This record gives sequence, C-alpha cells and structure tokens, in this order.
Amino acid sequence: MRNLSRALIARDIVTIHRIVSRAAAERGLPAVWEAVLVPVLDWANEGRNSDAAAVNCRAFVECMTGILSTMTLDAPIAVGGRVLLVDVPTTLDFRRPSIAHDLGFRALGAALATASVDVRTSRPVGRTALLASVTNAEPDVIMLWLPPGDCDVASLSRAIRRRRSGLTLLAAGPGAAATHLPRSVKSVGNLGDAVDAVTALI
Repeated sequence: MRNLSRALIARDIVTIHRIVSRAAAERGLPAVWEAVLVPVLDWANEGRNSDAAAVNCRAFVECMTGILSTMTLDAPIAVGGRVLLVDVPTTLDFRRPSIAHDLGFRALGAALATASVDVRTSRPVGRTALLASVTNAEPDVIMLWLPPGDCDVASLSRAIRRRRSGLTLLAAGPGAAATHLPRSVKSVGNLGDAVDAVTALI
C-alpha cells in the first residue's frame, strides 16, 4: 500500500496501473480491492478539501476506472447463467454516485467478469429503465448494488419478479447491510462474498 500511495502522490499513473494489475493477477481483484484499494481511496479522500488531495483522488479514480474497464473487456469467456448487476439509485431517480460507490460497482462487475461470469451491467435513471433492463437482459441472477441511502427494495423486488420469474435476487454495496431487505433478497458481504455467492448459483 505504501508504494501505491507514493505513486499516487507522484501522480505516477503507469506505476499505479502496474502495481494494481500485478496484485490483482496474483491475489484476485476482490482481495486487492478490500485490502489495498479501499484503504488507498479512503486515504486519498481524507484531505479532500485540499487541492492536492482532490487531484490525488481524481488521478486514482481515473486510473482505477481504466484498470477495471480493461479487466472487464479482457475477461475469459463466460460460462453458466447470466447475471445482471444493477446500480440502484436511492430514489430510483437520477443521482450522481459517490466515488467509492461508483468504483465499487465497477470493481464488482470486473470481478464477476474475471470469474468467467456472464455479467451485464445496468445503471438506470428510473424504475422504467431498470425494469426494461431486466426484460432485455433475461438474467438468471440479479445483483442489486445498493447505495447508502434508503431504497424500497421490497417494492423493487416485486416489480422485478413480475417482469421475470424464477430468478435469484442478491444485494450488495454500501446499503446492503443497512437496508431492510425482504426474505426473497439475500444480502452478501464484501466483494469476494458477492462473487462467491454468484458463482455458487450459476
């Protein structure tokens, strides 16, 4: 983590990319995300009111976005059932996600893809768009990535099941532990738990 922090202070994007990519290849993205990337993101955000910290944070986010996109695109051929990963807005209206929320969503998508999961992602701006993505993707499993704020998961899960029956609903993300979930929606823990839960189902 110290080498990564030094590279971030130096705005050394090449070194950041090399450190993260090598660590993910050796230890797996979920382990690196929890043990290294989340602490670095917290560190970069500690002084977010300063100009230097803001630049550090932007550099890290830009670099991580590129790494996660590359990992997703270069993932092995998918096998098994199809998974739809949905970024659920707090009120099912458009909102700008936090940096950690956005990167967490991207990281889970990349982790699923590298585990040979046939994963599709949806970032809907409203309930109609969300339900349309369910119809179009025809998933076997839906992973709801929940924000920290309140979200009516019970109502959402009923609407989803009216669109497609027989699927499994899981919930992850910052709001998964805090939100009251119906029995039909299983909460998973960290990134590794989420990947394990999905791969066990498909």
